[in-house]
Amino acid sequence: MMTDLQAVAQQVLSENMGAVAGESLVVVTDTDKQEIGRALFKAGVDLDLEVGVIETAPMGRSGMEPPAFVSAAMQEADIVVAPTSASLTHTRAREAATEAGARVATMPGITKRMFGEGAITADYAEVERLTAKLAERLTAADKARIETGEEVLKMSLADRKGIPSDGLIRESGESGNLPSGEGYIAPVEDTAEGAIVFDGGLVGVGALDEAVIVRIESGSVTSVEGPSAEQFLEATTGSDCARRVCELGLGTNAAAGVIGTVLEDEKVYGTCHVAFGDNHGFGGTIECDSHVDGITLKPDVYLDDKLVVTNGEVVV
Repeated sequence: MMTDLQAVAQQVLSENMGAVAGESLVVVTDTDKQEIGRALFKAGVDLDLEVGVIETAPMGRSGMEPPAFVSAAMQEADIVVAPTSASLTHTRAREAATEAGARVATMPGITKRMFGEGAITADYAEVERLTAKLAERLTAADKARIETGEEVLKMSLADRKGIPSDGLIRESGESGNLPSGEGYIAPVEDTAEGAIVFDGGLVGVGALDEAVIVRIESGSVTSVEGPSAEQFLEATTGSDCARRVCELGLGTNAAAGVIGTVLEDEKVYGTCHVAFGDNHGFGGTIECDSHVDGITLKPDVYLDDKLVVTNGEVVV
């Protein structure tokens, strides 16, 4: 199995990250993801990179800051790859690393299965093309409307920038998830109104057998309905910021499938996701030690009243 993991790891470093011999690579991992971390380390050695591995205990939740020594090491590297249990994507540590010029790939919740099949095997040239188009549409739009069954959620996107996360992280200061495939944006805080049905996946729950309805007023969760409601509320406990709408994302990876791990679930082509918590690192103003995503499978998504996603298809 390790041989297979190393082959994928070498592809990730050379193709997705654009690694060049002599560059420095820091692999940030934890005790639950150490096999993938080790494969990336060995692949880095094979590519003549200067490689180090930092392994910690799993973080308590996505968005929690890693220890200071982890952040310091990330800032000194040319490339950072982070196969971890909880997400480092929306952390000050990741921001500081990219500000220092590192190329950072975060892999929250990655599994050995995900590392060898599904989203990571995508045609990333096509993912790049489609993601760029959606990101452009998000940037141009002043408002978004998401229809999920009988529920409607509206939010302002005015003066916010859409971000393409296409799995190609080759320039200094770039970052993104791997596997990837989404265009996303930080909606204007406190403007989200209505409700959304999550029927794909939910952080803290996994793949959903029954839908969860989240009702929102002035940008914050007011109530949650469905069998997994308590788990959602548990995942968003803590400070008030954990239940504020912080992200709208649209999936663009045709090789991805709903497997119960948000890293892949939110990339599924034709889906959308809405997240709650931190968005400070991608154009918003919410600084929070939490970031929780929910996925809806076949929404109708309108940007400035123009349909861009419907019935599992992207129509830009």
